[in-house]
Amino acid sequence: MAYCAIAIVMGSYGGGYHYWDVSKEDVVNYTKFTYIATGVYCPMALFTKYALLSILIRIFKPYKGKVMFIYILLGLLTVYYIIAEGVKLGMCEPVSAFWTQAPGAFCLDQQAALIADSVISLATDLIIIILPLPLTWSLQMPLNKKLRVIGMLSAGGMAIAFSIYRLILVIQQGSSKDMTIVFMCVVMSGNAEGGVGLICACLPTINILITNIKKKAYSSNRYYHNHDTSVQLGKVKNSKGFSNLGSKDGRELEYGSDQSHLITYAGAVDTGSSGDAGIYKSVDVQQRVEMIDEPPEARRDRF
Repeated sequence: MAYCAIAIVMGSYGGGYHYWDVSKEDVVNYTKFTYIATGVYCPMALFTKYALLSILIRIFKPYKGKVMFIYILLGLLTVYYIIAEGVKLGMCEPVSAFWTQAPGAFCLDQQAALIADSVISLATDLIIIILPLPLTWSLQMPLNKKLRVIGMLSAGGMAIAFSIYRLILVIQQGSSKDMTIVFMCVVMSGNAEGGVGLICACLPTINILITNIKKKAYSSNRYYHNHDTSVQLGKVKNSKGFSNLGSKDGRELEYGSDQSHLITYAGAVDTGSSGDAGIYKSVDVQQRVEMIDEPPEARRDRF
């Protein structure tokens, strides 16, 4: 969010316009926020890599050797970005020389720092794309499911396009005087890289959310199906010529009793298999009622 906000502020101080079309005061303010952007980029990129690689760690946790490689990669990234952050914050001596260009001040090569960032980002994006391939292929699951998992886990590597664009831009125009356009493009590509990375890191959670919504919708439909079955049985029970079902002495079944539950939900018994643990039994309930019409004399003779 901070990196996105900085890009907006830079735009208000001439970002996206040619250097010679921007006032000197705006150029100074623009360069100040350029300095802030270079410092914010490192933690933004690092935590985006954390989010993407932590998904692989959680999914492939049983594979100790492969997960160890991811931990080593995270450690190397952490060390690099800490060093890069220190270099960028101390780019000029004094720091104000970064935007004042005071004579006699000492500044490091900003283009070299941007190239290093772009190369590291490109390398890690390639790893994020390639790493899920051997890890997922070794899992025991159908081929179509393997391809879906690989696609979902490798989606974070989509940011590689923005890393390549930024690397080419910095190499070709990193020393250009028109920095109000060039560095604005660098910041926007960094925003795209971080945004795509975070969206892709959320894909597994979104997949779980969609699955839960589908399950709730299925449960709701099943409830209404059972409710309709109960209503239909109740209508039959109250219809003319239908004798009361109950105990031997002819009393109504108590609501909530086992017999009442079986009769009410007889049409909703699920005989399919379930993925949940436990033992399930299917119950078939049959109801048979015979109505015999006979003359009153025969009925008196029988009794």
